[in-house]
Amino acid sequence: MKNLDEETALAIVFANTKRKKRKESLLTIAKAFAYLVKLYGSQDAVANRVGLSTEMIREFLTVLKLPQEVQSLFSNRQIDSVDTAKELFALKDPTKQVIAAKELVDSLSKDVRDIKRLIKSGNFHIKDAKKVVLDAKPKGMHIFIMDFDDETYRAVVEQTRKLKVKPAELVRGIVTDWLKQKKKKENE
Repeated sequence: MKNLDEETALAIVFANTKRKKRKESLLTIAKAFAYLVKLYGSQDAVANRVGLSTEMIREFLTVLKLPQEVQSLFSNRQIDSVDTAKELFALKDPTKQVIAAKELVDSLSKDVRDIKRLIKSGNFHIKDAKKVVLDAKPKGMHIFIMDFDDETYRAVVEQTRKLKVKPAELVRGIVTDWLKQKKKKENE
């Protein structure tokens, strides 16, 4: 990463927190925030300067509290979610943080909150946690584990709030409508 000065750090923060697509890794953004906190004296001062909440700044800075091995996964964008940084940091034990981060990178799914909770609470590996989730389902119920990027996930959550339905109901409705349309086209 290039040497930071105030202008560069602010450019990194503005370019990567005010747009939907980030060009920089979370580690780079976290380092820019850390530089600004040191320069301005507090997270509150940075929040006022950049127009973000202190909580958001604190969440970005969480990346810097993780072990170096985990930070490298954020640096090369194998992990690229602030929420994941919070989940990993919540594990407290650096060894567990490294194990969970590596398991997350190796897993097929990148955003399965139930699996993260199982890892956190039961020392499960992700593959074992998926098996537990799938084995626990009632007979006749079918479960699909879906991988959404952060932007899509937030859009789904926003729609569920607007429509006052659960995420599973929204996705089920979308899939059902799509299948009906497909069948209608096949019958024409």
